[in-house]
Formats: sequence, C-alpha cells, structure tokens
Amino acid sequence: MPSKPLSTRISPLVHARLTEMAQRRGTSLAATAADVLSAAVADGEEVSGGQPDGALVAAVHALLDDLTAPKAVVLRELSVRLARTVERGERGAVAAADLLTSSMEKALQAQRHEDNPGGDALDLLMGGLNGYCL
Repeated sequence: MPSKPLSTRISPLVHARLTEMAQRRGTSLAATAADVLSAAVADGEEVSGGQPDGALVAAVHALLDDLTAPKAVVLRELSVRLARTVERGERGAVAAADLLTSSMEKALQAQRHEDNPGGDALDLLMGGLNGYCL
C-alpha cells in the first residue's frame, strides 16, 4: 500500500509504550506507530487493523448473533468490541473481560424481555419482581 512519511514529536512515555509494543509484536517502531495511528483514525471494520478475530469473538457471535431486540443488538455489539479488546490484550483488557460477561447476560435478558414482555418464570427467578429476588 502506498504511504507518506510523517514526522512528529511525542512524549518519552508515549515513546516508551510504542517501543514496548513494537518489541512485543516483533515489528519496527515505525511500523507499530503507523498501525496505532491508522487504528486511531479508522472507521468501522478498519479498526481491527486486519487482525482476524479469535475464538472468544467467535463464541460471542455464536451466542448472540440471533438477537433482534434493539437493546439486545446494542449490547451484542458492545460484547463483540469487549471480546476483541480481551483477545488482543489491549489496554483495559482485564476490565473488558469483567464487563463482557455482564454485557452478554444483559443482551440475552433484553432479548427475553422483548420476546415475552409479560415476563416468564426465568425472569421471575432472575429478579423480575420489581427488583426483588426470590
């Protein structure tokens, strides 16, 4: 792909982080900086930086792809983004792992509520009685 040179000044902390990231990835500092800048300004699918999704993202898709309720769909997309963060070990991956479980549960619950607005036995057991748990 054609490219253009860019020169910039960065803080020592940012330089150290880029250098560490480059070493982990086994790439040059320039290539790592280019990837980070490209990801920062990318839209939609470009954000993945060409990295294929792994088993965690595939599992989230398998579990949540059939959801159609608007709130459930939003939570599904959030879950996919969180799973990508965890898989790639990006900044905040530990927090994303914790949020991933709850966002998937909420997505499934939102779909159940959309499918059965009056509630069902599972909703009652999960605290559907105005927040009171049995």
